[in-house]
Amino acid sequence: MTLNASSLPADSPDTPTAVRRWEAIAAELRHDIVQGRLTPGEKLPNEATLAARFGVNRHTLRQAVQALAQEGFVRVAHGSGTYVRELVLDYALQRRTRLSQNLAAAGETADRELMAHEVVRAGEWARDLGVAATAKVQLLYTRATVRGRPINLATSAYPLPRLDGMVEALAKHRSVTAALHALGVPDYTRKRSVVSCRLPTVEEADALARPVTQPVLVVRYVNVDGQGMPVEAGRTLFAADAVQLTVEPDALET
Repeated sequence: MTLNASSLPADSPDTPTAVRRWEAIAAELRHDIVQGRLTPGEKLPNEATLAARFGVNRHTLRQAVQALAQEGFVRVAHGSGTYVRELVLDYALQRRTRLSQNLAAAGETADRELMAHEVVRAGEWARDLGVAATAKVQLLYTRATVRGRPINLATSAYPLPRLDGMVEALAKHRSVTAALHALGVPDYTRKRSVVSCRLPTVEEADALARPVTQPVLVVRYVNVDGQGMPVEAGRTLFAADAVQLTVEPDALET
């Protein structure tokens, strides 16, 4: 993303253009943070440097920074400067592990993106789902982002034909819990979570906007319905610098 003074609207925060100048500046700084060019904890250049970079006055620049602060991308330390806000989330592994609830507890929300899906033979997921290796399962590949920063990549397997329609249900409800409910699974609990750590592949690192030298936390899990039948098995890769996994007491009540 390239932005320069000549491509910006007139230097007024109230200019009635499709994208006002301060909004365009905020968009570029936001993009720098999301792509990792500005890292968590890093101090932004001072006002004079940023104003010169974008060819604007300080009032316009401050509006852009204020917008980023309200969105949670930066924090302003008066007398010290502006810093990229740290994103370290506590993610509780418990009997009812839910992404939305974990993030809500931290005052955050996530956007879940369905990146791809396919129907395949169960293979590695057969044992976890309690089906034959040749049985068909629906695989969903998703990515969750918080404040525009990717925090996890997930591969989830659902038994067929029981959960046929999972792709459409997730697209409609934007929530795994709601999608499963719509397909006849009113509740589910975590049967097992296995946590490990490794380096990401190049593709995984790109999707998480992290360097390949930065480890990822891997959680392999199985969720079951009220009768103890597996309804979901999966593997979630968490950006290790953004998520802290915690084990709640009820996680032991399996």
